[in-house]
Formats: sequence, structure tokens, C-alpha cells
Amino acid sequence: MANILKIVFLAIIGFGILVYLTAPKQASKDTKIDKSMKLNTSLFPSHFEVIGVGGYMKKNDLFKNANRKYIIVLNHDALSLIEPLKTVDRKDIVLVANISKTPWFIKKLAVDGKLEELNINSNIPMVNDSSGNFTKLLNITDDTQTKYFIFKINEDNSIVKLKEAEVKKGALEFGITKEEANNYIGTLISNLL
Repeated sequence: MANILKIVFLAIIGFGILVYLTAPKQASKDTKIDKSMKLNTSLFPSHFEVIGVGGYMKKNDLFKNANRKYIIVLNHDALSLIEPLKTVDRKDIVLVANISKTPWFIKKLAVDGKLEELNINSNIPMVNDSSGNFTKLLNITDDTQTKYFIFKINEDNSIVKLKEAEVKKGALEFGITKEEANNYIGTLISNLL
């Protein structure tokens, strides 16, 4: 019995060391966001990890000038809006799942699969912003779980923030009613000019 306990104890320690050694480096908290810099799609990286396409998508394919005009950044609870957004027939939206504050082990274990599940059968592409780089490029510093942010891409590829709104706390975990979904989506769509 003592040998089994030793093996279990050593396995736990070994697993902890493995997790520690393989964890990606966290971004420096000293990273300054230049709020005076004008937002523009030219600042975006050339490729994005897009949920549902099985990998990465080129920026030019994702943000074609005439097609994609709005970026909606969804923090944790705001991801509950993905399901009701599927019923909206809009081809001018790109969703961004801001999961950068989620611990990396949870991201690898559960979050990626959950995002796939949420976005299944959706016409709206969703960028997996697990590193937080996309939200930094949009000068988003507020990672409140219930918030979402709406941006518009102008014809000159400049980006302006249209709206910042919230859903109820626990919306992703406990769900939202049909009435709440209609209310949230109505508010969201009314901000898309």
C-alpha cells in the first residue's frame, strides 16, 4: 500500500513539473497600449486562428473589403451570444473570442472544444484570441467577463469602436432565456449601422 501511495505522489509531482515546464510564457503586464495610435486592419497579423476552419485563415480572406465590416469581441460570458447570433443572417461580422485570461491548461483541455461546439453551424467566422494579441491591437484593456465590444471597419481600413455592452453574469455557464437572447441580439444588431 505504501508503494502505491509513493507512486501516486510521484506521479502528481511529475505531472505538476510537466505542466510548469510546458506552460507558455505569460505576456508581460508592463506591455503598454498606445491609445493614441489609430486603429487599422494593417496592424493585424497576416493569419488568424479561426474556429471551425481547422486552422488558420489569412487576414485578406477574413477581412475582404466589401464583406466584413464589423468586429465583435466577446469576453467570457458574452460568448453566450454566439448561439442567438447564428439565427441572424449577417455576413459582415467577425467574432473574436477573448479567452486570453483563461489559464493555458484549461484552454488546451476544454476551451478550444467549447468554442468549436458553440460555433458549429454558424456562418459567422470566430477568431480564437487565446494569446490576447487581437484585443491588444484593438486597445481593449477591459477583460470583464460580461462585456462585449463592437468595432466598425471603414472603407479606408481604419477601425472605430461603436459600442461597449454587457450580458448578465453567468450567462455562458447557466445560459440565457430566449427573451434575454432576443434583447441582447436586438441591442447588438441595432449598433451595426
